[in-house]
Amino acid sequence: MADTTIIQFKDVTKRYDDQTVLDQVSFEIERGKFYTLLGPSGCGKTTILRLIAGFSEATEGDIIFNGKRINDVPANKRQVNTVFQDYALFPHLNVFENIAFGLRIKKVKEAEIAKRVTDALKFVNLSGYEKREITEMSGGQRQRVAIARAIVNEPEVILLDEPLSALDLKLRTEMQYELRDLQRRLGITFIFVTHDQEEALAMSDEIFVLNHGVIQQSGTPTDIYDEPINRFVADFIGESNIIPGRMVEDYRVWFAEKEFECVDRGLELNEPVEIVIRPEDLEITNVTQGKLQVTVDSQLFRGVHYEIACMDEVGNEWLVHSTKKATVGEQIGLTFDPEAIHVMRLNETEEEFDKRLESYDGVL
Repeated sequence: MADTTIIQFKDVTKRYDDQTVLDQVSFEIERGKFYTLLGPSGCGKTTILRLIAGFSEATEGDIIFNGKRINDVPANKRQVNTVFQDYALFPHLNVFENIAFGLRIKKVKEAEIAKRVTDALKFVNLSGYEKREITEMSGGQRQRVAIARAIVNEPEVILLDEPLSALDLKLRTEMQYELRDLQRRLGITFIFVTHDQEEALAMSDEIFVLNHGVIQQSGTPTDIYDEPINRFVADFIGESNIIPGRMVEDYRVWFAEKEFECVDRGLELNEPVEIVIRPEDLEITNVTQGKLQVTVDSQLFRGVHYEIACMDEVGNEWLVHSTKKATVGEQIGLTFDPEAIHVMRLNETEEEFDKRLESYDGVL
């Protein structure tokens, strides 16, 4: 295992009675990065946090921390701290005492407690709030107190279980920037749980997309967005046009009853595939110049763009994000670059998918 790896799951399964919550999950977490576990409710992401923290035990498999198996190590002996969704702050204690609580449990000397709490407050931009009551703090300030309480114990990993979900949209966006900046300044590993794909894309170095207790795909935000491995990932991460097609040959694909140039290769001739084109990659043009001819069904103004729903001549639905306005009922053309077409192989594993992408290097 590489020196940069701090956490490793090896075929970890978690069952509650007859329900399998995680099914032979394997992955590695590198030191000093911001990771996000992303997926719908019940997919297993919070269970992974609980297993890392020691709040739950794996049914099968091994959890490795800094090269050592920690399945049997109690929670208070692990070099991790958790920021919970409700922050779990003590309302009867002021800011200083909330942050100092863990240090007092460890019987750290008062002078050291004062220094570390002061440093933690400075780190989260709450200097001078030591005596403030928790009930007098805003949602964003409480979150920062919870983070200060986590970092004051000098953990190697901070686990964050949907800590922004209770905040309003504007404050949530501000805290995304603050959390990302804080992680970079601390230089330690953050593992963040969310079901919000925009949040995951904005904050992460690496994303694990989960569904039904299985990691569907892992990679950088750009990789996950531009090269989804299957329909679930393509549909869950942003908005997508997903339609059936077949691979004619290398760099040629058939869909919407037409043949198009693409950048994919290495599939079987005439192999059934699914085609993904993101709405923002479709450009409106006149009917004669369009690669596709469509009829506008509906249009919504989203502030930065129009969201236009269309239907092509063979019954495929298309969603377009454009700064150009259309008219319901009119015929328009849609054009796109070959690079905008992403070909998904049916039932392809992530390992097979990665090998296929690697084979493209130096060819395109």
